[in-house]
Amino acid sequence: MTPFVRRADGVHLGMSAGERAVLTSLTEQLRQVLDGDLGADPVAARLFPDAYPDDEAASAEFRRWTRSDLLTQKTSNAAIVHEWLTGVRDGGFAPEDEQAWLRCLTDLRLTIAERLGISDAASEEASYRADAGVGLRDVYDWVGYVQEHLVATITAT
Repeated sequence: MTPFVRRADGVHLGMSAGERAVLTSLTEQLRQVLDGDLGADPVAARLFPDAYPDDEAASAEFRRWTRSDLLTQKTSNAAIVHEWLTGVRDGGFAPEDEQAWLRCLTDLRLTIAERLGISDAASEEASYRADAGVGLRDVYDWVGYVQEHLVATITAT
């Protein structure tokens, strides 16, 4: 599996239909989270972390000024990736597409990490031994591979 291919006109998707389907589903789920009640979903704390963990007032002020723009950008990134995965967009990625992909893949990994209870190196290691979420753990690793491959493809000369 080669998720991305560099051609003369830029980076292209090289994923199989099955791989696209998995990422399409994950992106749709991310969009549902972003469109839902972020206050009720623990994923929101991972996607929109406190800027000042020791100062609730400063964090609230920061959220007041940034949350809407961050939500708009994350939603836009997910929409762009969804369009590429479903064939609405085709050809080589523009630089802004590359950035949308990188950011969306990061948001997907953060979302999956929250669902798996991964918050640090120790909990990540423990997630390999856990019975629950074995398939989700595989997806987490695969999305990491896709992201790493995209970075390598973008930076290849």
